Amino acid sequence: MAEPKKNQTRLEFALDYITGEIARGNLKAGDKLPNEKDLAEQLGISRTPIREAMKTLAIAGLIDIRHGHGSYVRDGPGVPAMPLTLFQLYLQDSTPEMLMELRDIFDRNCTELAAQRRTEDDLAKMRDCIQRLRQLSRQADPDLDEMLKADLDFHRAVYVATGNKLIVTIAEFVLSMVAPWVKKSLDRSGRIRAVDLHEQMYESIRNRTVGQENRSSVEANMQHFMQSLDTQN
Repeated sequence: MAEPKKNQTRLEFALDYITGEIARGNLKAGDKLPNEKDLAEQLGISRTPIREAMKTLAIAGLIDIRHGHGSYVRDGPGVPAMPLTLFQLYLQDSTPEMLMELRDIFDRNCTELAAQRRTEDDLAKMRDCIQRLRQLSRQADPDLDEMLKADLDFHRAVYVATGNKLIVTIAEFVLSMVAPWVKKSLDRSGRIRAVDLHEQMYESIRNRTVGQENRSSVEANMQHFMQSLDTQN
């Protein structure tokens, strides 16, 4: 019988088991899942985390709960999206620090890849985002939602410049999770500084800089963000 990993909650354990059964093909689209009682006995946990796991997967659109008939693996377009959907669910329980470490890994490598592959059109899109961010930062009472959009659009343009659609897709989930914290950072930690940091990243990509010089611009961005978190505690 499988056992929870160290520091893994019972809910995460149940989610991992059910999705693992689907990934391995033991449960296919349209198949009925074992009932809560049987799953609880099989995994050696109570029915509560099993029930919560079922609800989570149903909300994610991965299974259908048919009251009085049981739960079934969804047969439709939601199934192929399962790994990314679950990834998003796990991200929702992460701390800002954990999310930024993940984003740091993305940006360190993506800016370098973008520097090698970027086109003039990619640069134009990044430049437009920085200009929007700069104009908003100069206003006495800027619209923070618009600032956030310009900020995140810049990073989306960087990810697109990598030429890797998988990076773009996964990065979108990460951005959606860090967005509230980025907004707070823009509000409390100096908007002009945010513009300067984006300029540094842009220049390293425009100049096709690779290696530590490229990554230093990302490091400065992340350090600024983490410092802004500290000021909010």
